[in-house]
Amino acid sequence: MHQAASLITYGCHGCPMRGCGVCRTLSNADMSSIGIVGRAVPAGQDLFSQGERCGDVFNILDGWVFLYELLEDGRRQILQFGLPGDFIGLRPSGRASFFGAQALSRVSLCAIPRHRLLDLARHRPELAFELVRIVASEESQAYERLTALGRKTALERVATLLLELFYRIRRRAPQTAGEILRIPVTQTHLADALGLTPVHVNRTLGVLRQRGVIDYGNGLFHILAPHRLFEIAGIDADTCPWAGSEERPPLSIH
Repeated sequence: MHQAASLITYGCHGCPMRGCGVCRTLSNADMSSIGIVGRAVPAGQDLFSQGERCGDVFNILDGWVFLYELLEDGRRQILQFGLPGDFIGLRPSGRASFFGAQALSRVSLCAIPRHRLLDLARHRPELAFELVRIVASEESQAYERLTALGRKTALERVATLLLELFYRIRRRAPQTAGEILRIPVTQTHLADALGLTPVHVNRTLGVLRQRGVIDYGNGLFHILAPHRLFEIAGIDADTCPWAGSEERPPLSIH
């Protein structure tokens, strides 16, 4: 963890993510034994950098993270956005990471020593199965992104990413009509995630607005018709890796 990160007062009992992901498989004694440390990371600070051998994995409690890879000439590919409840940094031990992870907003997270977590998984089948589930879910999402980047038009790519963010957030925090979820993603971030230019992203968002599918302004995206986004993105709602089957009202995101 980089020096700009600071320790935060951390308690597993009152943590809103206690019942999510890896944490739901661990007892309080397990969590104490593996040495979980709560940290706060300011926006713009790396959790770990590309090429670094980081000994921790991270559970996001609050805020947003993005995973990225930098090319030699400085071009950036955003690989994934990390949301509260996501578990990031799980990769082969002892190897330098081919990607980095940066706080998109101020982030609160748990830093978990990887070797202790994996040692515990050898004796906790439920933890091992949860780690496999996380990896399998990430694999499915990666396949969807690969298809989007490799074969889809700019309009289909933007629709696909907006759908992913929309449903991943909605799954974690059920909302009622009129509520707003704040997402610190700019058009530049969308461009770096989709292999487009910011100008192309702006133009494409304008097309979606003209069709009455989304609205946006002042850094706010409002998803007016998620079902239309499925049609535009060319995605089957029954097989996509991040949309649940439950129906909930449209909500605003930014």
